Amino acid sequence: MLTQLSNQKIEFFQLNLINWGSNHFVDFPWRYTENHWHALAAEIMLQRTNANQVINVYKEFCEKYPSPEDYIDDKAPNTFNSLGLKWREELLQKLAYFLTLQEIPKNKKELIKLPGVGEYIAAAFLSLHLNIIATIIDSNVVRVYGRFFGFPTDSETRRKKWFIEFANKLTPLDNHRRYNYAVIDFTREICRPKPQCHRCLLNKYCSFNFREKRGEK
Repeated sequence: MLTQLSNQKIEFFQLNLINWGSNHFVDFPWRYTENHWHALAAEIMLQRTNANQVINVYKEFCEKYPSPEDYIDDKAPNTFNSLGLKWREELLQKLAYFLTLQEIPKNKKELIKLPGVGEYIAAAFLSLHLNIIATIIDSNVVRVYGRFFGFPTDSETRRKKWFIEFANKLTPLDNHRRYNYAVIDFTREICRPKPQCHRCLLNKYCSFNFREKRGEK
């Protein structure tokens, strides 16, 4: 579907996004943790939740529960009371129990077998916390790729084989960590559902921007 895209446009997107990310990197506390239990917990907290809302909850969580065993010992944890989606507490409890029986896997196939860990969390954990190449895909990634490269998207795009292959192609081997952080921050700050096109450094080749200037829908 995207075979006619020029390498120039792809390289422009990659290079400029990475440069933007380097200058706009957000110092969220979970981005620096070396505790893999905390890293996985943070990724679960961040699902469908504004990152700024997670900061204090995450800090308190880390102080109270240095290990999965500490979390299990708490018979009435309330991690998600202020974050909503309280069903995530049960998933985190199941995950903690599993991690008392085994080490955290370092490959995607095994990671997604863990409670609460799906494709996105597994990829984020590998790339962002272990620095192992992995492609991050969610609705935000679909949005920015569809807008910039000019293809239609829907709720199922992220699951389609052609899109996964395209996202893999865009994720650079050497700079995957910087690139993935940049995508996360860029879709939160600039390429929002209501985009901030006037602040976007990708306008030169952005298909969405061209359509907007022509008054197209």
